[in-house]
Amino acid sequence: MSTPAAAAHGRTPLDDATIGALLTKEAARHTAPVRLVGTGLHDLAARLIADGVPVEASVPHRRDARTLRRAVQRAGGSMPAPGVGEIDVDLPFPDASLYVAVCHLDPKTFAFPRHTVRELGRALAPDGVVVVLPGGRTSWPASLVDAWAAAAGLVPTDERETDGALPFTGAVYRPRT
Repeated sequence: MSTPAAAAHGRTPLDDATIGALLTKEAARHTAPVRLVGTGLHDLAARLIADGVPVEASVPHRRDARTLRRAVQRAGGSMPAPGVGEIDVDLPFPDASLYVAVCHLDPKTFAFPRHTVRELGRALAPDGVVVVLPGGRTSWPASLVDAWAAAAGLVPTDERETDGALPFTGAVYRPRT
C-alpha cells in the first residue's frame, strides 16, 4: 500500500522496498526460499534473486513461467523451474509447509479469493509470514480481505483501521498465536 491513503489512515506503506526487506529477512531467518504464488511477481522475483534470496514459484500458465524466467535471467540469476498449473482452487502445499510466501491475489488466477486466503492460512507454518498483494483491478475492501484472513487464522502484522470503504492494497499476515 504505497498510496497517500495509506499514510492518511495510519497504515505502514507496503512498497517494494518494504516487501523486499521483509522477505529477505524472513527467508534468512527460516533458511527457506520465498514462495511466490500467482502471476505478476516476476519483478519481485528478479529483485530477490539479485539480492541472493532463494525463490520458488507457482504460476498458472507457461506464459507466466516464461515471463518469470526471462526477468530472472535479465537480473543475472537463476531459480528452479516454476511449477506451472499447480495453483487452482486448492494450493499444492502441505499443511504448515510455507515459511515465507507472497500471493498476488488476482481474480483472473484465483476465482475464489476467500478460499485462496484460507489455503494460504492452512499452508503457512506457525512462525511463517505471507504477503498478500492485490491483483489487477481488484477493488475488494480491505476489511473484507482482513476478514478472510482472520477466518483463515491469519492476523495482519500492522494494526489497521477497519474502514470498509478503503480498497485492499496489500498486507502482511502471520498465523494467529
